[in-house]
Amino acid sequence: MNLIGALLLFIGLSLSSLYLFPSGSPQLTDFILLGFVGVMLLMSLGDKHLKVSPFAISWAMMVLWVVMVCLSWTLIIGTTNFFRPAQFFLFNFLVGMALLRFLSVYGERAIGLIRNGVAIALMIAGSQALLQLAMGVNRTTGSFNNPNQLAYFSLCGVVVLLMLDDFRPRMRFLGVAGLASGVLGILAASSLAAMGGGVLVLAGWAMANARQIKHFARLLLLFPLLLLGVLIANISSDGQVLRNLESRMDRAPSKVDSVYEERKFDRLTNFPEYAILGAGEAERQRFAPYDGHEIHSSFVNMLFAYGLPGLGLFLLTIIIALRRAPLYVWAGVAGPLIYSTTHNGLRATLFWVVLVLCWHLYRQGEIAASHHRLVADVR
Repeated sequence: MNLIGALLLFIGLSLSSLYLFPSGSPQLTDFILLGFVGVMLLMSLGDKHLKVSPFAISWAMMVLWVVMVCLSWTLIIGTTNFFRPAQFFLFNFLVGMALLRFLSVYGERAIGLIRNGVAIALMIAGSQALLQLAMGVNRTTGSFNNPNQLAYFSLCGVVVLLMLDDFRPRMRFLGVAGLASGVLGILAASSLAAMGGGVLVLAGWAMANARQIKHFARLLLLFPLLLLGVLIANISSDGQVLRNLESRMDRAPSKVDSVYEERKFDRLTNFPEYAILGAGEAERQRFAPYDGHEIHSSFVNMLFAYGLPGLGLFLLTIIIALRRAPLYVWAGVAGPLIYSTTHNGLRATLFWVVLVLCWHLYRQGEIAASHHRLVADVR
């Protein structure tokens, strides 16, 4: 295994939950992952058997369309502000392609490295969330800048850990600690959308383990362990976890009633013409008095900012990644997607890592079967 690339990926994933700078700015992990991209690019230069997948083509077309929309509005309005959001799309695409190359070359060793890196990142965020709960913080941010970042990262991280073990997690300390930290992050952030997504992830987990007695027995053992971890966190914070959940549940009806205006969906209904080719994600004063904040939905934002072609290519990329996956994987990935209906999660690298892993592990029946056999042999 290329030690430099492996080390950069491991450190980048391990520190991916650590935010040192303001939201929207590059974080330490981004620079490290860019180094990983560079190493993978150099390694692929001499690869004569490098293949371009339908998943990569669809994703590349989406990024290309985003860049074209940004370029068009730059020429029309005369500002380069439109390219700032495009940088996130391009960065995540490069990381995703580098990760696919790494996985295709190093297989199970790469999977183990990713598993450990994501677990450590979840533990970093979870430990900070636990500390904040002990201090009486209502909605914790963990090692992030706001609670929603903590909730979404935790949700995606749990899906990654489950998917890497085909939703049948091994009883190993780092993996179990990562899952427990992810669950704690979701609850500590008190995000209703993340908790709703977590229910779907839990359903996928149960579906994957219900058919075989040994897997179901492991589920019955692991689930109480995760709940015990959350209970310990609640006790150590003097009941703050439970109080946060009760407070958020009490607010649920009012949040549902105000979702249309609060999430800026009214911008789309008042300016529907932009849904054809896209309005970009800058210069929001064009939409006064509905300018305010960004649209809080991955799907609605893609439709309004990048039009029907952008949303269509985004959905196509998701479908291609999932099309050969088992039903329980669909249920698991639906967790972050449900969250994304009321939050814009397109900038989160870990979300795209979920799709990359889904494509790599389940793109063909024989590859998935081989992976399952190898995991079974290891156990």
